[in-house]
Amino acid sequence: MYHGLSPKSQGILWAIITCFLVSVMVSIVRHLSDTFHPLHIVMMRNFFALIFLLPFIIKNIDKVIKTDHKKMHLIRGLNGFVGMALWFYAITLIPLSEAVAITFIVPITTTIAAMWFLKERVDKKIWLSMFIGLAGVLIIIRPGFREFNFGYLLALIIPFFWSASNIMIKKMVATEKPETITLYLSLVMLIVSIPLATPYMKPIPLVELGWFILLGLVSNASYIANAICYSKTDVSTVQPFDFSRLIFTAIIAYFAFGEKIELIMFIGAAVILLGSLLASSKSPLYYLYSGFAEGLIKIKTIKQWKK
Repeated sequence: MYHGLSPKSQGILWAIITCFLVSVMVSIVRHLSDTFHPLHIVMMRNFFALIFLLPFIIKNIDKVIKTDHKKMHLIRGLNGFVGMALWFYAITLIPLSEAVAITFIVPITTTIAAMWFLKERVDKKIWLSMFIGLAGVLIIIRPGFREFNFGYLLALIIPFFWSASNIMIKKMVATEKPETITLYLSLVMLIVSIPLATPYMKPIPLVELGWFILLGLVSNASYIANAICYSKTDVSTVQPFDFSRLIFTAIIAYFAFGEKIELIMFIGAAVILLGSLLASSKSPLYYLYSGFAEGLIKIKTIKQWKK
């Protein structure tokens, strides 16, 4: 049945699968945060994500470790760690669905980052998209109408770290092997997370260990599914389906954590998505949006190491 679908339909299907996996991933983090500190969760996530890739890395270790961009790998690893740690902390402070909705501004923050680092020219339409995206965020946060939560500020900052990571990938893929980029990112994030997480570490019951393993597995699976998605069709075709990420998250959060599903949150998310669509139609960097580059690197790595 799947092979009978057109490449466009297959891409849409994989886009929805990706959104579901990402929703499961953040929900697992939210569940684990009731028992474990966010830094402990980050460390365990990085550990198991690396474990699942280790067999492929060992097979070609001599080729994998060679790099001419040690400083860039270090910076990207530190950036990735901070972004992940802040994200895991933010979703413990504010409703999951609202945190996910705010991340729809990633294409906009990527465009802003491109202005500064790659000197991309930005026209009036992009500025308009930024204001639209900001309006959507304000609808969700509703400042002045309810008590401000620090988690919202974190949710607004995090996309800039993700965008910076995307731009660094853009620069490195021209000369670095996919497996090299993957290895150094995973290693740096794990090494940095160990000393910071140590004060918060505690014994892990067998059931919770299973959740940590699932977190690493689902995280890697989401990257791969996203890469397959964009190998089937273009970004503009599947971008509207990214909204399903919010729907999946809201449903899981309702049944798993008792979070209320508010209409105004969906309205704000739709406004942000509208602004993001305007941004994505201009900047080619948007093709790195939502982990696409990371997923592409990992899926290429797996294919190469299987040969």
